[in-house]
Amino acid sequence: MRNAASTLAELVAPLSEPEFLAFLRERRLVHLRSANSGCYAHLTGWEALKRLIEQGEYPRRPDYFRVAKESVPAPSERWRVDGKVDTIRLEQCLSDGFSIIITHIEQHVPALGALCQSLSAQLLEPTYIGAIVTTGAEGAFRLHYDFEDLIILQVEGTKRWQLFGPPVSNPVRGMAKQAAPNGAPMFDAVLEPGDLLFVPAGHWHHCQTISGRSIHLGIFLLPPTGWHAAKALTSELLAEELFRTPLTRIEDATQLAALETEVKRRLIEKISAMRLCEFPAEWNRLRPF
Repeated sequence: MRNAASTLAELVAPLSEPEFLAFLRERRLVHLRSANSGCYAHLTGWEALKRLIEQGEYPRRPDYFRVAKESVPAPSERWRVDGKVDTIRLEQCLSDGFSIIITHIEQHVPALGALCQSLSAQLLEPTYIGAIVTTGAEGAFRLHYDFEDLIILQVEGTKRWQLFGPPVSNPVRGMAKQAAPNGAPMFDAVLEPGDLLFVPAGHWHHCQTISGRSIHLGIFLLPPTGWHAAKALTSELLAEELFRTPLTRIEDATQLAALETEVKRRLIEKISAMRLCEFPAEWNRLRPF
C-alpha cells in the first residue's frame, strides 16, 4: 500500500506537476484511473471515519458535519444522541439512503493536514478536505456546481459521476444564481478506488452510488480573484472614520459634497495602491474558509 501523498506532484501522478498545473489554470476536467490506489482507505475509510467520530473530537463545528439526501438534510435527532453524533444512528441513515458529508477532516488526520499545508503553500490557495459517504442511487446533493476547484479521490466502493455543460465560467460565491443545464451529460463515468477526478469550479455535477457504500475525498481549492482583492480593500476602509460617517445625518449640502470628494479621493488612492501580485499570499494567510 502506497503512502498518502504529501505534495502536489505525488497527488497527481502519473500526470506530471506541470501537466496538472496547466489543467488547473485552464480549469479543464481530468480523470485518472488508479492514481492513488489504496493509500487513503486506512485513513478515511468508513471504519476510520467512525473511529474519528467516536473519539468525540469531531466535529468541532456543527456546519462541518451534515447528513442529507439530494440536498435535503436529515433531522439532527436522526443521527445525534444527547447532542453528539451517534455512529449507530449514522449506519441507519446510510441504510435509508442518506449521505454523510464531513468537512475539514484534515484538522484531525495528520497526513491530510500535511497535504493541505503543502498545496496551500505551493498554490497560494486556501485548501481543505471533505469526505462524503453515500449509499443508494440518490446522492448527497442535487445537481449543482461548486465555487471551489475539486480534486476527487475515490476511497471505498464505486461512485458514478455525471457532469453537465456548459459550466459556469469562473464562479465566485455571492454572484447571481445560475440556471441548471438540460440535456445529456458531457462526462459519465464510474470512479473506482484509487481514481482521481479533477472537477473545475463551475462544472455542474451529480453523484450516485451504484451499489453498497461509497466514500470519496474532495480536496477544495479556492483561488483568489480580483473580486476578493476588492472586497479585502473595502474591509480595510472600515478602519477609517471617513467611511463610517452616516450620510443621512449630514443636512448641509456643501458638507455632503465635501465628504463625497474626500471619499472618492481616498478610494482612488487605495485602488491605485492595490497590488494584485501581492494579494494571493495575503489571501492564503487569511484562510477565508
